[in-house]
Amino acid sequence: MSLARDIIDRIFHPNRDVHAIPVLDGNFSPNERLDRALVLGEPFDAPDALALDSSGTLYVSSGRTIQACRGPDFADRRTFATFDVEVGALAWFGSTGLVAALSGMGIVSLTAEGEIAARLTSVAGAQLQSVTALAIADDGLIYIADGSRHNPAAEWHRDLLEKRAPSGRIIVCDRQLSDARIMADGLDWPAGLVVSHDGRSLLVTEAWAHRLSALALDGGTQRTLVTNFAGYPCRISRGSRGDYWLAFFGLRTQLMEFVLREDAFRMRMLEAVEPHLWIGPRLGGTADYREAMQIGRIKKLGIQKPWAPPRSYGLVARIGKDGAARESYHSRASGEVHGITAALADPAGQVLAVSKGHGKLIRLPTGPVSE
Repeated sequence: MSLARDIIDRIFHPNRDVHAIPVLDGNFSPNERLDRALVLGEPFDAPDALALDSSGTLYVSSGRTIQACRGPDFADRRTFATFDVEVGALAWFGSTGLVAALSGMGIVSLTAEGEIAARLTSVAGAQLQSVTALAIADDGLIYIADGSRHNPAAEWHRDLLEKRAPSGRIIVCDRQLSDARIMADGLDWPAGLVVSHDGRSLLVTEAWAHRLSALALDGGTQRTLVTNFAGYPCRISRGSRGDYWLAFFGLRTQLMEFVLREDAFRMRMLEAVEPHLWIGPRLGGTADYREAMQIGRIKKLGIQKPWAPPRSYGLVARIGKDGAARESYHSRASGEVHGITAALADPAGQVLAVSKGHGKLIRLPTGPVSE
């Protein structure tokens, strides 16, 4: 019956995404481990990305600034650099220094004093306006995820709803931000990338395709590791045990999948409704009474049920080299650690993450699951 339904669906809806939302079970089973995480210091203004240098300084992109954090629980903070636009992805390497993505303006490398040393603004005649992630290999080569040719990184929600043909790119350049070339094209909002532990491939997440792939660095083909996540995968980083930490900035819902199929309704919504009221995932924060009812998400007796369909959610997973989850950390619909955009393991094996939706820097409670 299922096969017959799929065949009929392919005939009448040839462009429909056939990926049903997977159930959160096994090592992805919901829990409240993120809500038990230790919050480090005072809140940030929409923290987005993390980078850790060899001296133990943690860099956090926050709004239009990069904050340098040191000391116990990274409570000693200072503004390292300030820009005219929002700062997104970060990466650090000894011979390269700190590299940062600027919204709509490509990437820059920074001196130890926070001054711009070099810029990369376009590749192959196309502006780098949507840099979502950065990774630096041991040889100093810099890998760049350019999410879309149509929308800057800050307008990810619009890009999802516009449902254009995939136009994301993976770009590589040298440590001087020169000799840039395209490694892969036609990706569906690449949102995270990291050089594998063995140095042979680049792991790439595609948020709108809910996919994780491995791209061979020697020019080989792209190999899919996970075809269908239950959430929107974001940045990925190497762990200390040959594994990886993968952040998800939101979960998929049946309502969102339905809206993506209804082209006329979706385009009318984009034209007539304020962006923060669009149906779709949010990073977190307070709800607006005017937002579209999210079906089971409606409060009952003033209580937000943890198992309700989430408008925002918190999720970090530790995955193996095959992409399979080893364990996961959740902040459910009723939680307050949503919109995880980056997770990073330090040399001691502790894992830090940022909740962009709630402005928090947290340390994960690594260890056995007690639930």
